[in-house]
Amino acid sequence: MPAVVHRTKRREHTRQRIQELLKARAAAGAQLSSERELAREIGVCRVTVRRVLADLEREGCLERRHGAGTFVADRGTGRGRARTARLALVAARDYRTMPGWDLRKEMLAGLADGSRRAGAELAEIRLDHPEEAARLESASELRRYDGFISLGVDDPDLLASLAALDRGPVVLLDGYVRGLPLTMVVDAGLEGMREVTRHLLALGHRRIAFIDCFNRAVNNPEKFAGYRAALLERGLAVDEALVAVPASEDGLYDAEPFGAYAVDEFVSAAVRRLLALPEPPTAIIGFDDGRALPAVREAERLGRGVGRDFSVAGFGDQAVRRGWSDRLTSSRIYPRQMAREAVRAALGGERPREARTVFVPTRLFIRSSTCPPNTPPEEETSHV
Repeated sequence: MPAVVHRTKRREHTRQRIQELLKARAAAGAQLSSERELAREIGVCRVTVRRVLADLEREGCLERRHGAGTFVADRGTGRGRARTARLALVAARDYRTMPGWDLRKEMLAGLADGSRRAGAELAEIRLDHPEEAARLESASELRRYDGFISLGVDDPDLLASLAALDRGPVVLLDGYVRGLPLTMVVDAGLEGMREVTRHLLALGHRRIAFIDCFNRAVNNPEKFAGYRAALLERGLAVDEALVAVPASEDGLYDAEPFGAYAVDEFVSAAVRRLLALPEPPTAIIGFDDGRALPAVREAERLGRGVGRDFSVAGFGDQAVRRGWSDRLTSSRIYPRQMAREAVRAALGGERPREARTVFVPTRLFIRSSTCPPNTPPEEETSHV
């Protein structure tokens, strides 16, 4: 009996063994063993063999004839040549129309590039175009695709209906939806925010405030987790008085003055409250640059010298890219790379049975908005 292959290596091992058999039967038209025999020989289940054979057929290595068997493809005649993979991009709108640098416009460029590199077709279904959105109501239309990528669409019912087609992976780009068998491709928010917080700690800050998003457990728990992890590394507990969380989403997102993720009155009120504390923070971190920049404005209005005796940092590094500011310390995310990872995940062939997350690393850019505090740091204490 062949050795049992570990679950996480099973498919890769099966593919390698079948490719070895293809080399041994190099002549076009040579027939492979049946799925049952291959499964017994390799030591895996028939489902794994069937999925690997389907992958190799798409790549043009095999030709599967109903009722006859599986054969080495004749690439010279074009028989068995790989079928072009087709992906569907389900987008909330056409982000190409966004003015200037835009995160999702960059993601669209990355999706086009990733699809081109993979030799796949990418068809767009934009929800703000009724004739395109109507295609989502046709199961026969949707079954033409080998995978789906969602951009700006986090409707659980729609995503669940795509997953139920069982046609291929459903990938959620730059978003979180819990409880569905999706692949979520996001920035490495935990590590990125940990690096931002570590930077401020290294400068001597101990009272570091955090301006958070609404309902972080659902929307994005990763960044706050990174902030907390960096504090714990220094033996510091999170002081809830230094955490500002909006009570609702209402009125938080405007187009001006800082872009699509702007936060105005909430941030200003949060900064006023934080700086009025008996022991105010010496630094503030924004959940994103759209929160950090209003914090800079309000802190300076209240007499704090940002970059001289007070620090503010953000996340995403959109401030520089959009031309809002060239002074904000921020952790840069890479939307084109995230999009290319989404294409790879969508072409993975096998739909995941459980949710999984792909994290794309970030990079910290230190600029003039951060500096040492103007008072000696408090003695570090361990909090249990």
